[in-house]
Amino acid sequence: MGVAVAKRAGAGPGRTSQHRAWGWFIDKLGSRGWILLVLFLLLLVAASIVPDVFAPYDHEAQSLRFRLLGPGESSPEGVHLLGTDSLGRDLFSRMVVGARLTLFIAVTATLIGAAVGVLFGLLGGYFGGRTDRLLMRLGEAQTAMPMFLVAILLLSLLGPSVLILIVVLPCLVWPIFARVVRAEALRLREETFIEASVATGCSTATILGRHLLPNVAPRILVLCVVEIGHVMLSEAGLSFLGVGVQPPDTTWGLLISEGRPLLAVAWWLTILPGVLLGVSVLVLNLLGRYWEARSGAAG
Repeated sequence: MGVAVAKRAGAGPGRTSQHRAWGWFIDKLGSRGWILLVLFLLLLVAASIVPDVFAPYDHEAQSLRFRLLGPGESSPEGVHLLGTDSLGRDLFSRMVVGARLTLFIAVTATLIGAAVGVLFGLLGGYFGGRTDRLLMRLGEAQTAMPMFLVAILLLSLLGPSVLILIVVLPCLVWPIFARVVRAEALRLREETFIEASVATGCSTATILGRHLLPNVAPRILVLCVVEIGHVMLSEAGLSFLGVGVQPPDTTWGLLISEGRPLLAVAWWLTILPGVLLGVSVLVLNLLGRYWEARSGAAG
C-alpha cells in the first residue's frame, strides 16, 4: 500500500499513461453514462443514510433453516434477491446496511488525511525553505514505508476497532494531498495577487485561508472523491485480513471476509459484495477524473 501511495503521489511515465487511460474512458462515456454514475452514487449515499428504507429484511434476522439460499431463492419471508448467508441472514440487506459504515470510515478517514495534507502542503509551499523540506521529507519518509503493513501491525497491537481504523487510515492518504497542494502553493505564491496581499500587510493566516486555499480547493475536492475509493479498498483489505471492522458491525470488507471460507459452495457471499465494492470505487474514480477534466483542476 505504501508503494501504491507513492505511485499515486508521484509523477512519471506511468502516471502519464494512467491519465491517458482515464481520459480515453471518460471520452467514451456519454451524458447518459455520467447520469447513471451520479445516480448510482446518490443511491449509495442514500442507502448509507437511511438503510432501513432500502433493506427489505432485518439484516440481523437469522434462520438456519434457510441458510445459504442462492440469489433469487425464497423463504417464507419472501424472495432473497442476493441470497442468504451461513446464518440465514439476507445478503442484500446486509450489503445495504454495510454501506453506512463503509462510507463513514472512508469519508471520515479521507477528510482527516486531507486536512493534515492540505495544512502541510500550504505551509511547505508558501514558506519554502526549511519548513518545506521538513514537511516534504516527512511525507516522503512515510510513502517509503509499507504503510499497509504498518496499519496491520498497529491494528493487531491496539486491537481492531472502527476508531483505530479512522486514526490509521488517514496516514495512507495525507502525503498525496500534501504533495499536490504544495505544488499548487509554490505556483500561486508567485502570482501578483499574493504579492499584493503581502505588500498590504495581510497576515499569513489570511493569505493561506483566503487566497491560497480557495484556489487549490477544486483539486482538493477531486482528490477527496478519488481517495475515498482508495480508502474503501484499504478498509476492505484490513477487514478481510481480520484486523479491521469486527462483528456485529458490518462493512463490505467484512462481508467478503465472512464469505471467503464458503466460496466453493456459496460464491455470492464473497463475489457480490466484492463486485459492489469494485463498482463503487470505479464510479468514484471516474467522477473524480471527470470533474478534474471539466474544471481544469489538473492545471
